[in-house]
Amino acid sequence: MIRHIRSAVEKGNLILGYVSGLGILLMGLILFYEVVMRYFFKAPTIWAQETAVYIFMWTMLAGGAYTLQKGKHVRIDLVIEHLSIRTQKILEMITSFAGMFFCAVVTWQAYEMIAASIGYEKVSATPLRVPMWIPQMALLLGFALLTFQFAIIIADRYAEVFGKGAAGEEKKTC
Repeated sequence: MIRHIRSAVEKGNLILGYVSGLGILLMGLILFYEVVMRYFFKAPTIWAQETAVYIFMWTMLAGGAYTLQKGKHVRIDLVIEHLSIRTQKILEMITSFAGMFFCAVVTWQAYEMIAASIGYEKVSATPLRVPMWIPQMALLLGFALLTFQFAIIIADRYAEVFGKGAAGEEKKTC
C-alpha cells in the first residue's frame, strides 16, 4: 500500500516537474512575444502579462514537490553537517514533520479558498475574466503534493534511523 502511494506521489511529482519546466519555457515565449508586440509594433496584448503570472504560479507551486523529492530545496547546513548522520536524519524527520504540518494547513486553506471562489463564481478583474479557481488550484495541488512528499521523507528517515531500509523493507544482513 505504501509503495503504491509512494509511486503515485513520485510519478505526480515527476509529471508536474516536467510540466513546470515546459511552463517556464512557455512563460518566457509569451513574455518575449509581449515585448516584441509592445516595443516593436506598438500593439501590446491584453492577455500576455496575466497569462504569464498564472503560468508562473503553476510552475512554482506545482514544481515544489518535485524539487523537494530531488533534494534540491535550499538548505542551510552550516551546523547540521557537523552532526552525526543519525542526528542529521532525526533532525530531517523533525523539520519534515513541521513542513508537512505547514503544507497540510496551506492545502486545507487552499481548498476552502477554491470552494469559496467556485461558490461566489469569482473571476479575475481583467478583460480575460479567468475563473479564479484555476490559478488557485496550483496552490492546492502543489501543497498537497508537498505534504505527501514530506510524509515520504519522514517514513524514509524513520526507517533509516530505526533499522529499516527505505520504503519500510527490512534491512538484509549477511
